[in-house]
Amino acid sequence: MLICIFRKRHAMDEKARLQALEKQIEDLSAQIKEQYRALQQLHAELQSLKPASTVNPDTVNKKKLPIYSHPSSSLENLIGLRLIHLIGIVVLVIGLSLGVKYAIDKNLISEGLRIVLAYAAGLLLYFLSASLRKQYAAFSAILFSGAMASLYFTSFGACVYYHFLSYTASFVIMIALTVFTTVEALRYNRQEIALLGLVGAYGIPFLISPDRGHPEMLFLYISIINVGVVFLCAKKPWILVGRAAQAISWLLFIGWVVWQNDERLKTYGLVFMFAFFVQFAVNALSAKLFRKEPFSLFATYQILANNLLFYVAALFVFGYSFVDSTIAIISLLFAAFAAAQAVAFLFWKENIAGKLLAFYALALFVLFIGFQWKGITVTLLWLLTAVVIFVAGVKFKSIPARMAAIALMGFTLLKLVALDSLTFSTLQKVIAYLVLGVLLLVVSFFYQKFKEQLFGE
Repeated sequence: MLICIFRKRHAMDEKARLQALEKQIEDLSAQIKEQYRALQQLHAELQSLKPASTVNPDTVNKKKLPIYSHPSSSLENLIGLRLIHLIGIVVLVIGLSLGVKYAIDKNLISEGLRIVLAYAAGLLLYFLSASLRKQYAAFSAILFSGAMASLYFTSFGACVYYHFLSYTASFVIMIALTVFTTVEALRYNRQEIALLGLVGAYGIPFLISPDRGHPEMLFLYISIINVGVVFLCAKKPWILVGRAAQAISWLLFIGWVVWQNDERLKTYGLVFMFAFFVQFAVNALSAKLFRKEPFSLFATYQILANNLLFYVAALFVFGYSFVDSTIAIISLLFAAFAAAQAVAFLFWKENIAGKLLAFYALALFVLFIGFQWKGITVTLLWLLTAVVIFVAGVKFKSIPARMAAIALMGFTLLKLVALDSLTFSTLQKVIAYLVLGVLLLVVSFFYQKFKEQLFGE
C-alpha cells in the first residue's frame, strides 16, 4: 500500500514539474518576442533620426534583423539563385548563334540584316542588364555576360564570314569589348561575367561555322580575350577564370595544329604559341606578382601544365613526324627551358615549383635521348643520366633526386627486358645487363653503408 502511494505521489510530482517547465518556456518565448519587437522599434527610430544623406540603403539592408521564417531548401536555393540564370543565358547565346547559322544556311535574310539583328540582340541584353542592375545585381551580371558574348561573336562573324568589317576595325572593336567587359566585371565584382562574357566567347565562332580558313583572326581574337582574363586574374582571385581560359585556348590551338598540314601556317602557330604561353605564365604568377599572395600549389600545377601544353603544341607546329630529328631538338630545347625555370623558382624560394619543373626537365631530356639515338646507346645514356642524378642527389641531400634516379634505372631495366631483349645482339645484351646490374649493386651498397645517416637505423 505504501509503495503504491509513493508511486502515485512521484508521478504527480513529475507531472507538476513538466507543467512548470512548459509554463517557463512559454513565458520566455513571449519575453523574447516582446524584446525582438522592441529592438525593431528602436532600430527604426534610430534610422529615422539619422540624416538622410548619411543613410546608405545597402548598409541598412545588411543590418536588418533576421525575420523568423521557415528554412528554405538549400537545393532549391542553389538551383533558383545560382544555376537557372547561368544555364538560361548560355542556352540563349547558343540559340542566337545557331539562329544566325540557320539564317545563313537557309538564306532567310540578307547578310547585312543578319549582322544588324545579332548586334541588336546583344544590345538588347545589355540594356536589360543596365535597367536591372540596381535591384537584381546577380541577374543583371548574367544578362551583361550574354550581351558581351553576343557582341563578340557578331564582330568576329562580321569580319571573317561576311567581310563587312576589316581586320583593323574588328580588332579595334574586340579590344574595346574586352576592355569594357573587364571594367564591368570589376565593377560588378562577379566572376560569372568573366566566365560567360570572356571565356564563353571562345567557343562562339565554332557554333556559327566550322570554317578554319582564317586561323590568324581566330587566334588573334582569342589572344585579345586572354589579355582581359589575365588582367582580371591579376586584380581578383578568380582562379577558375584563368584555368578555363588556359584549357580552352590550348585545346583550340593544339586541335588546330594537329589537323593543319600547311607549312605556310607555321609562322602563325609560332607567334600564337608563344603568346599563349606568356599570357598563362603571367596568369599563374599573378597572385604572387600583383596581389602579393603566397604562390599556391594550384598555381604550381598551372605552371607545369602550361609548360607541358607548350611542348605538345611545339611538337606539332615544328615536328609533323615523330621520326624526324627535329623532335629531339625540340625536346632538348624545352628541357633546357624548363631547367632554367626550375632554377629561377628555386632562387625565388618556391621549392615545390622548382622541383616539379626540374623533374619535368629531366623527363624531356630522357625523351631527347630516346628520340636522338637508338639501341644500346639509349640504354647506356639513360643509365649515365641516372648516375649523374643520383650523385647530385647524394651531394645535395635530395631525396626526390635520388628517387628520380632510381626510377630511371627501373624504367631502363623494364625497357631492357621488354623491348631491347628482342632487338639487341648477344654482346649488346651482355653489356647492358652487366652495366645495369653493377650500377644497381653500387646503389644498394650506398644505402647499406649510409643507412644510419639516411634512415636512422
